[in-house]
Amino acid sequence: MNTKTTTSRNGILALNILFAGILAAVCFAPSSDATTLNQQRFQALPGALNGLPSGVVYVMDTTAQELIAIAYDPNQKKLKTLGYRSVSSDAKTVPTN
Repeated sequence: MNTKTTTSRNGILALNILFAGILAAVCFAPSSDATTLNQQRFQALPGALNGLPSGVVYVMDTTAQELIAIAYDPNQKKLKTLGYRSVSSDAKTVPTN
């Protein structure tokens, strides 16, 4: 038998054993299920601001009671955050009857 053929066959055999070991490790590894602590819900509302030709999108996280305003900057080709408000802290400052 040729030395080159034996070396190639041994290399392929070693590679197959390595792949079989990796496959076994992936198949028999303990798995875990993803859990979520809270479900976040978002509401988005389009709007317009003076001086912004691209408009603005208001995004409300109803779970955390947070509001952000974002706009697209066509010059930089990026989304820019225009502002952030904590709606829950704003609601606490409103006087009640």
